[in-house]
Amino acid sequence: MSTTVFRLPDIGEGLAEAEIVEWLVAAGAEVRADQPVVTVETAKAQVELPAPADGVITELAHGPGDIVPVGSALFTFEATGSGADAVEPAPASEPALATAPAVDGRAVPASPARPGAGRRRVLAAPSTRRLAVEHGIELAELTGSGPNGRIVLDDVRAAMAGGARSVDGAAPRSPEPVTAQAAVTPATAPVEPVAGETQVRPLRGLRRQVARAMTAAWSVPHITEFREVDATELERAHRTLRADAEEQGLRLTLLPLLVRAVTTALRRHPDFNATLDMEREEVTLHRRLDVGIAAATPDGLIVPVLRDAGRRSVPGLAREIARLGAGARERSLPLQDTTGGTFTISNFGSYGTWLGTPLINAPQVAIAGFGRVHDAVVPVDGVPAVRRVLPLAVAADHRLIDGEHLGAFVNTLERLIRTPLLLLGEED
Repeated sequence: MSTTVFRLPDIGEGLAEAEIVEWLVAAGAEVRADQPVVTVETAKAQVELPAPADGVITELAHGPGDIVPVGSALFTFEATGSGADAVEPAPASEPALATAPAVDGRAVPASPARPGAGRRRVLAAPSTRRLAVEHGIELAELTGSGPNGRIVLDDVRAAMAGGARSVDGAAPRSPEPVTAQAAVTPATAPVEPVAGETQVRPLRGLRRQVARAMTAAWSVPHITEFREVDATELERAHRTLRADAEEQGLRLTLLPLLVRAVTTALRRHPDFNATLDMEREEVTLHRRLDVGIAAATPDGLIVPVLRDAGRRSVPGLAREIARLGAGARERSLPLQDTTGGTFTISNFGSYGTWLGTPLINAPQVAIAGFGRVHDAVVPVDGVPAVRRVLPLAVAADHRLIDGEHLGAFVNTLERLIRTPLLLLGEED
């Protein structure tokens, strides 16, 4: 029997550190080769690290919530069986397998670790686990309908509809309601904690990554152009295309058409499809249009990337947006789907809001935000008319883009939205 210190590897995105989300086994537990031992969270995904061989986990070096630098010890392992002397830390497995979320600030174990016993590997995303915990559904008792037996949200919902048994026999629990106290806007002055009246918790997980990204975004000098655009013809085109798509079994929203308008505008204004490196004082113009789509998830904001969006058809964009959206909600997207964007779109309208102020996803240099389409009275040939109006906002990095350039880009975008016929034949 040999003892090995398993260290946090670089799992492929050049990260310097990762956060311990959850230990999937306890110290002293026997494990099999490739059995998931710990879930860590990086800037983009949650990743399970497996046991390198059959053996015993003798010591856990960190607790949930700890931030661990790459190369630091994670756990100590005593290998058993043949080949025990040759154990080396294994590389990371595919992202977001069998991860468990934090509920109300507390880590939720996937299931009790039983040393020496075979532990069923439950594949489910954090959002799926959260829903199961909230309703007292035991994931280990479900049969997953996803790839490789992965348990998806619909499996949990089906168990809920079928009166699934609570883990402890108690009635299913509902999420805690949001109280008026919780919704109060924080004061600008520091507030002293009051025993029993406040809760202090560390900034961890995806919310930590979002906080870092927003801090980086705030360091970018923004200039923003707001516009309300007549989208009556775009909606008419959307209705026509939607009916055709439904015959093919495809759900088509307005977003793929907005992506098409943005990619067309980017081709005509290539300075907006760029990244800026101030340390090297370099601007990189990207020929390929890799467009990030900001997606809200229960854990925070994720921006999956529509790879080569300029070459995709509208139905192709719709299919890819649906795939990325589902993966973002389940935190199951591989790294290549969440990195390398060259421009970002934020669809405020999907939340029912009129419009918001988009923040640039640095090191990108521009972002477009779209609000909710609504009726408005606008002049048409000098006569008041009720039209469908789309609010939009485009923000640009003022270090690279001036107001004149921003105005020209938004003018192009407005013209494409007002006249969607111009979007035809714009694929590379």
